[in-house]
Amino acid sequence: MDKVHVAGIAVANVLQTHLRGSEEFWLWVTYLGDPACVFLIYFPLVYSYTRRLGVTVLWLALISEWLNLVLKWFLFGERPFWWIFESGKDSDVKLKQFSSTCETGPGSPSGHCMITGSALLPVVIFLTKQWSQRGTYRFIPIFLYSLLMMGIAVSRVLILAHFPHQVVAGIITGVFLGQVLERTVPRNRSFGFFALASLLLLFGAVFINWVMTVSGVDLSWSIHLATKWCSKPEWVHPETRPFSSVTRSAGNALGLGLALHCPLYRSLQGDNTRWLERGVDLLFSILFLKILLFVPLPASSPAVFYASNFLRHSLCPLAVIILAPFIKKKICFGNTSKKD
Repeated sequence: MDKVHVAGIAVANVLQTHLRGSEEFWLWVTYLGDPACVFLIYFPLVYSYTRRLGVTVLWLALISEWLNLVLKWFLFGERPFWWIFESGKDSDVKLKQFSSTCETGPGSPSGHCMITGSALLPVVIFLTKQWSQRGTYRFIPIFLYSLLMMGIAVSRVLILAHFPHQVVAGIITGVFLGQVLERTVPRNRSFGFFALASLLLLFGAVFINWVMTVSGVDLSWSIHLATKWCSKPEWVHPETRPFSSVTRSAGNALGLGLALHCPLYRSLQGDNTRWLERGVDLLFSILFLKILLFVPLPASSPAVFYASNFLRHSLCPLAVIILAPFIKKKICFGNTSKKD
């Protein structure tokens, strides 16, 4: 495996040499692949276009994010890029850290590639079917999806977040999960199902972490490396720690259940046939999500931070599915929306 890592260091060196001067662009690309963007941008964007597909994107994102963390724990021997500084294997190359956030999770598979790839695959399939009668136009969604995933992969290696084989593993796993999980979207399940799913995601991760820890596996070793070798200690954000993603996934699962079983849900399920309505829906959704994210989380202790993060993300689906359509309907369009 050392040979694979050494080859990955060489690839990162080549990318940093040949892409010098375009760092801001690649940081923007890696932002597009951030799992947080799936919840905060892609989900409301797709939901404003078609409700059913939006729920699919959210469900695939939260399940694949949880699975990504568990896979990283079980592949605890896979090294993040910080390992090269600890091992001295960067002695022959000069690598530069571009990102203002230091990754604290183990390396494989890449969460950016796996989670984003999984959540957006149903969108590609949907658009391809929608455009099936448009000749070569039907290949545009596949082309854009492939371009995005390749761009994310390059950006993750360039900024030293992953080795090349880890982003490849993320893309392959994401495409596989996107096809499999699409069939499991619980659109008509009871609220109890979503509450149970949230608890299983939350306490399932805690249990797995506990079992591996008592078995002698140090699941915090990557955090230690990031803290030690990050250019600036303040770049190690709490939001990048493993249980932050767990509480985000579990919170969104509970929030989705609350939204789908809210008394207002059925009355707000008008199909946005007009682009203006869709745009207003999206605008309000992004606004409310930005407000939720703007509120700083208390960091007096990890438990308080994670509890607050869980609560915040349980409100996110409600903001998109209930609050934004409700405000749009009352303020802008009255009761003119058509029912499904």
